[in-house]
Amino acid sequence: MVYVLASEVNYNDVWALTGIPISLFDEHDEDVHVTGSGGVGMVVRMGEALQAQGRLAVGDLVAVYSGVSDLLDPEAGADPMFTDFHIQGYQSPDGSHQQFMLADGPQLFPLPPGLALEEAGSYMLAAGTGYRALFTALDVQPGKRLLVEGAAGGTGAWTVELALARRMKVTGMVSSERRAAAIRARGAGAVDRSVAEVAFTRIPADPAQWAAWEEAGRPYLDALRAANGGNLVDYAVSHAGETTFPRTFQSLADGGALTFFGASSGYHMTFLGKPGAAEPAEMLRRARLRPGEAVLVFYGAGAVGLRDDMALSAIEAARESGARVCVVTDRDSERDFVLSLGYGEALAGAVSLAEIMRRVPHFDWPDTMPDLPDPQRETAAFKEAVRLFTEDTFKPLGQAVGRILRAADNPRGMPDVVVERARRDTLAVSTMLVKPHTGRVVYCGDMSGRRYSFYAPQVWMRQRRILMPSATIVGTHLSNAAEIAGLNRVIASGAVRVPTTYLGDWDELPTLHQAMWENRLPEATGGAAKAVVNHALPETGLTSRDELLIAWAGSATGKGQ
Repeated sequence: MVYVLASEVNYNDVWALTGIPISLFDEHDEDVHVTGSGGVGMVVRMGEALQAQGRLAVGDLVAVYSGVSDLLDPEAGADPMFTDFHIQGYQSPDGSHQQFMLADGPQLFPLPPGLALEEAGSYMLAAGTGYRALFTALDVQPGKRLLVEGAAGGTGAWTVELALARRMKVTGMVSSERRAAAIRARGAGAVDRSVAEVAFTRIPADPAQWAAWEEAGRPYLDALRAANGGNLVDYAVSHAGETTFPRTFQSLADGGALTFFGASSGYHMTFLGKPGAAEPAEMLRRARLRPGEAVLVFYGAGAVGLRDDMALSAIEAARESGARVCVVTDRDSERDFVLSLGYGEALAGAVSLAEIMRRVPHFDWPDTMPDLPDPQRETAAFKEAVRLFTEDTFKPLGQAVGRILRAADNPRGMPDVVVERARRDTLAVSTMLVKPHTGRVVYCGDMSGRRYSFYAPQVWMRQRRILMPSATIVGTHLSNAAEIAGLNRVIASGAVRVPTTYLGDWDELPTLHQAMWENRLPEATGGAAKAVVNHALPETGLTSRDELLIAWAGSATGKGQ
């Protein structure tokens, strides 16, 4: 049990309060949802296991990390985030915007030296997200070029600082010249997208408009190259949502990788594929396919006759790797042809889309993910569009595939790898079908000039990967406790600094949430990069428990007592 002194104000609060993309009351049975993800507090009570461990003691001041894992799950040995992981205060209703909160032992950390208490409670969600994005999702290397969206504040600013500490060549995408100047003052390059005269929009669904959309990005790419010695970037970190995502993907050099989290401007992600092709065996090698894993191979969609040579090569490569294979074909005749080829036990089964259409009358197989309405202005229509896509497209196919791939350790029959087709845009379905956290969607054919689309939360919240011959998209989400420990070591070393923190009064919390919703938080906090809300700090600038106790004793009322 932790007595909360100050709690972080994060965009998680806004998502919970607005119910976008989902209402959190649909996720639990409680009548009240307390938001707040992280902060600083004092340990007031501990369970027997923590007492025996001896790492913490009653009365310790601790920084609170908001990630909660199922530590009894065997997958915790690979990464605690692969278990039944959730963010406290977002997916669960027991967050830090309350006076007393419960936390698991791995959520509590000693304070880095030299920080004021409000600073120690300000950074874990934003900085931890940036840390995992760089060092786990992308595994960035010194000297490489990095583009960061929204680089002037919050998670973007932390990502810039951590990348500079890694000795990378960083360019920040910002929305004003004032913010560009602030980025340059920190030692990074900057591109002000507000003066680039380029439309930052979702890519139109009409194929006739793709080439024009791509060409319209040239001034922005020229500005990016000018900031990078004539080059595009090796890595990108995206978090602003569907309006910037396509241009950020366009910013990648050959072989580049993009990771993203969050989607404040919308959840319908689109991008134009890049040139290049690779053999299925090579792409499955990059996907690190292991014996015993389940592979779904899409087959057909324009192939002459019954043969789809790329898909056949993928089936053979998966079989050689010891995987269990399920094939999804367009036509019954293709399904029957694949089943006749004698793959043996390696081929667990095959199903055709035509067969599902006969069996499930409402099954819809669109050419691309249907347009999603604006989640802020048309919230009800947005949720209904997501529901219909889930019910009419994903679930019928998922159930058919699940019946084939179901196993004792995989009761839902979710594939570990999906081998997609470059000539079709069914990526939205594949990113929902593949296993969360460890799932990979693989392309082998040339994707250049074609539009692809997917629903953002299925990749970012579920940390799935999209592997293409000449680019990679990686979903990333918060961090695990070990990464927070690594982040704290970076802060303690002095390689990065915790930015100025605004300590708001408790009654200011609604105002701060509104400012965050309207993207004007720095103005609302007097220019501070981060806000926390006060529960029990008698004054700012305190750095230790002794200073806190003295301040409480000297206070006439003892705020929060």
